Amino acid sequence: MHKQVFLLVAFLAVSSCTVLAQSEVGAATINGTVSDATGSAVPNARVTITGSATGLTRTTETSNNGLYSFTRVPVGSYDLTVEATGFKTEKRTSVSPSVGAVATIDLSLSVGTAQEVVSVTADLPVVETTRSQTSTTVTSQQVTDLPINGRNFLDFTVLTPGVVRDPTRGGDLSFGGQRGTSNSLLVDGSDSNNVFFGQTTGRAGAGRNPYSFSQDAVQEFQVNTNGYQAEIGRAGGGVINVITKSGTNDFHGTGFWFFRDKALNANSWENNRRNAPKRAYHFNQFGGNIGGPVIKNRLFFFFNYDGQRNTTPNPVFLQVAPPADALSQQAAAELSRFVAPYSNQLDNDVYLGKVDWEITASQRLSVRYNANRFKGVNFENTGVASAAEHTGNSDVSTDNIVANHTLVIGGAAVLESRFGYTRDDQPGGANSTAPEAVIRQSGTNVLSIGRNSFSPRYTNAKTYQWVETYARTIGRHSLKLGVDMNFQRIENFFPGNFSGSFTFNSYADFATRTPFSFTQGFAGPNTDGPLTRPHVNEYAFFAQDSYRATDRLTLNYGVRYDYFAYAEPSVRNP
Repeated sequence: MHKQVFLLVAFLAVSSCTVLAQSEVGAATINGTVSDATGSAVPNARVTITGSATGLTRTTETSNNGLYSFTRVPVGSYDLTVEATGFKTEKRTSVSPSVGAVATIDLSLSVGTAQEVVSVTADLPVVETTRSQTSTTVTSQQVTDLPINGRNFLDFTVLTPGVVRDPTRGGDLSFGGQRGTSNSLLVDGSDSNNVFFGQTTGRAGAGRNPYSFSQDAVQEFQVNTNGYQAEIGRAGGGVINVITKSGTNDFHGTGFWFFRDKALNANSWENNRRNAPKRAYHFNQFGGNIGGPVIKNRLFFFFNYDGQRNTTPNPVFLQVAPPADALSQQAAAELSRFVAPYSNQLDNDVYLGKVDWEITASQRLSVRYNANRFKGVNFENTGVASAAEHTGNSDVSTDNIVANHTLVIGGAAVLESRFGYTRDDQPGGANSTAPEAVIRQSGTNVLSIGRNSFSPRYTNAKTYQWVETYARTIGRHSLKLGVDMNFQRIENFFPGNFSGSFTFNSYADFATRTPFSFTQGFAGPNTDGPLTRPHVNEYAFFAQDSYRATDRLTLNYGVRYDYFAYAEPSVRNP
């Protein structure tokens, strides 16, 4: 076994702003100080938050320092009410912390009776100057209203400074110039990554399916670029913290259909010059969602479906014109039967179902299931230099289920248990059983026929995750302790050259069947050949604290220990 250990993180934030960003995974926190008109703390004041859309209610009391805190709060809009003997009731409406944020609402009470109510609409600052990490929030309005081609919500990540698509990794996201394999995607607090490929589950938007989660199912997400809290790990690049939509006390649904077709497109200049028809093109995107109450204020549901049908032409032609000699012309004539266009058809279906249950005033259970089925016809190793028989179908089949249980203990502590399971199967087929033949001319690949040297192949991964987090407010300290276990069971079948691969350095060599080289893969002694099982076990323990020393000084610090264990083959050098 190999292991890697990281000990982190100490960080400091100093400011007078009223919002602290602490990367609350999959949720938010609301806290603050209650004082009187002289600025003195008001202890034992009763503080209540009530969800505007769900009726969720939580209550706590201020400490001797006048501090209160609500951790692991579902993202949404809340009304905050403060009651204390001898003071008017103070109310703040529309308190709406975003995912990963800590909204600090300080209140000053006026002398009076509890029957007198002072109501003010909360106005959270746009700039979070006390944050100890650099992050950007993509709001629900942005996810809904901003135009996007392909409906992959992760494309909105490039709205964050320093984030671009990595051209060397098929479109992975690059944070600050780092490789796209260094990132982590969290959905509803659960790991959604394929460790083997270093990409998101299903390799969405980076060489396989266009997306694994529907844009319409995403409520909002936070993009963390550096300086994360200790709760977040397993990433040297960026961490994308996503929450999906939930049902509310009102029934609500939407539907959509986007259609693009060759009939709506102009013909290309080249086709017009040759008097050729438009190439085949069909692109349909459709779906919808519905959510609402099963039992008002207690039990809610949400369901979303997103489908995509995309057909595009794939022309095939000889990349280098054949020389005029007889053998080269003979080879070109023989290869002409492989030079025929074919279609790439991409079918993607995504389903999401979610249930949220307010079991009691102190217990909440959320269960979410997401499924993705993708079929890419002639998507394997496709291109203008690949004959139809040199390609194959790409399939992606993923299932992800996450359960979050939150228990509020005595108003000042929260225990959260999170369980996740992901199945990620990615087989790639072959359209031929013949050995691969690569024909070249003058150092350039002219055409590839036969079975691709790496096909058929598959990579199947199963991920099991357990996270236990305990958060408690003690005086001016907001403590958090946790354990995060992640186990991936991987089967990878990469039959490189097991079908054989010929290389012909010229048309003439192909005509005479005189290969420059032939490569044949074989299983080594005491091995499973192209089948490997690179299982990964990940163990993490973390502790962090946010200490509000004064109204103008906040200290955020923590430590995290990560241990990675990788399976090794019994025969290292067969």
